[in-house]
Amino acid sequence: MAEKGRCGLLVLHSSPLIRKAILDLFRGDPGVTVLGGCPHPTAVGSLPARRPDVALVEYEQWQGVLGNLAYWSGTRVVLYSRDNTPRSVVNCIRGGAAGFVHESCPPESIVKGLHDVLSGRSFWHLGVDESERAPAAQRVDTGGQWKLSGREEEILGLLLRRRSNEEIAHELCLTQQTVKNYASRVFHKVGVSGRKELFRMLRHCG
Repeated sequence: MAEKGRCGLLVLHSSPLIRKAILDLFRGDPGVTVLGGCPHPTAVGSLPARRPDVALVEYEQWQGVLGNLAYWSGTRVVLYSRDNTPRSVVNCIRGGAAGFVHESCPPESIVKGLHDVLSGRSFWHLGVDESERAPAAQRVDTGGQWKLSGREEEILGLLLRRRSNEEIAHELCLTQQTVKNYASRVFHKVGVSGRKELFRMLRHCG
């Protein structure tokens, strides 16, 4: 049984190495009780009776989680993915996830991010992948949409954290007009009309 006042963490991933690596990051953490890991949503019955407060879930397992909301009710889910296309990120937002972590996220960022989620905030680390190094004309996802550029990913990450154009401009050392131009491209690629629609999707994330 987890100690009183400590948040329970579950890792749901098909790879035993990834499960172990992520859980090991939190062993000895005074604010976290490691509940364990499992390879598939159907295996959660083998874990302690306590429901997790936060779960890091492999993106491919997301539908299985959504299919058993009775178990996952009250759990803040962060999706861990190899795919950081706009469609994948938006799917997890619309599904009510508390965050999104690309596999390129460094360990210290995962620790900080999950603590943010445990504190009631959201965590979005879009990362980069090998395909981002390809020429822009080749950056297409399976649905034919252009992928976000590295700078556009930065902008989306800050938009998801509800930063204003002025705050983004200051943080990235850009003009506000440049930020506005990037944001417009991001909204178009993600498939929303603007901040209001993006934030409507975030309401379930807290």
